[in-house]
Amino acid sequence: MSQNQNIPQKGANIIKYLALLGPGFITAATVLGPGSITVSSRIGATLEYSVLWVMVIIAVFMSTFTVIAGKIGVLNDHSLLSVVRKEYGGWLAILIGITVFLICGGFQTGNNIGVGMAFDAMFGGGIPLWASVCLVIALIFIWVSSNFYQVLEKIMVLMVILMIIAFIGNLFVIPLDFGQMAAGFLPSVPENWALVIAVTGTSLSVAGAAGQAYMVQGKGWKTEDLNQSNASAVIGIIMLAGLTAIIIITSASVLAPQGVQVTNALSMAVQLEPLLGSFAKWLFLLGLFAASFSSFVANAVLGGMMLSDGFGWGKTLNDKSVKMLSSILLVASTLLAVFLQANPVELIVVAQASTVLGAPLLAIVLFLLGNNKNVVKHYKNGVVTNIFAVLAILWLLYLSYNQLMNLIK
Repeated sequence: MSQNQNIPQKGANIIKYLALLGPGFITAATVLGPGSITVSSRIGATLEYSVLWVMVIIAVFMSTFTVIAGKIGVLNDHSLLSVVRKEYGGWLAILIGITVFLICGGFQTGNNIGVGMAFDAMFGGGIPLWASVCLVIALIFIWVSSNFYQVLEKIMVLMVILMIIAFIGNLFVIPLDFGQMAAGFLPSVPENWALVIAVTGTSLSVAGAAGQAYMVQGKGWKTEDLNQSNASAVIGIIMLAGLTAIIIITSASVLAPQGVQVTNALSMAVQLEPLLGSFAKWLFLLGLFAASFSSFVANAVLGGMMLSDGFGWGKTLNDKSVKMLSSILLVASTLLAVFLQANPVELIVVAQASTVLGAPLLAIVLFLLGNNKNVVKHYKNGVVTNIFAVLAILWLLYLSYNQLMNLIK
């Protein structure tokens, strides 16, 4: 067969391989929401390029736990918390289920506010109205949609691509200070630790990483698909961290020089004006909605799924117990978003920062499972993976302590 005849086959193989990366994109889209956009915009507007180094750390740590979770998923027929129950006891499975449910509740509150901010800026009516409308749509989607995983995967990939187009395109027209940008990748003491905690809460989501174990099982991946699982995790997280860094860079280049204070959706939209002019508002608001609603359903399902699995009630996206608990999370977070009377941007920052508190427990359990021969056989974590995992746990413990002190004050 000639070389030209091989080209179609090679192209088909590339497309097939890319199609297998879905779970990683879903993990990234679950984590990437209005919190990531809001916090990174505020970081760029106030701290400029100075904490870009944090995104490198987050990318490495998040990839580490997502790879571990994916490995657990492909090497076991049972779900993540079923494995935890078998190895360490039902009490820990329940505790983790509750912890993840509460973490997802924090994310979901931000998602509700993000959806409300976007539509309120476009059409008026207030955040409560639009958060409630999206709640109804999400509930219908959860209870009526069949073949849920395939539908969810397509929506997630579409929404992430939309965000990539919106922000990467802006890089070609904004004035970039490459010297300051390079300096921002060198570790330094942040002027505002609260924002560092918040961006860690949005981007280093160990709950989102743990969801990779369920997503690869939803794809039907087995041991022979371990390399695809790893690629899915790493590509998805690099995309997440890279997009967050791009938002920091664009806001540092556009918002900071103008002294724009990030207080609402329209103030964040200013960063896209160099590319789109008067259309910036509409594309940004559409992007904010996309990021919010793409996380809206996936995040709620993750929380409901892991709480249900923790109690041993059900562990698939189509189980009634998962649908019920996901619905409870959606309704409760919507009520929280509606009745909290404060600046929506501030609420998003606080909600995302608060998710750090439960992360160390889940990180420790993933670390233990990744080194448990009963769980991962001879695919135990390597030395480098364990070093990154331990450093990530220490980082999360440190930030959780700081966040707890901030909440007590």
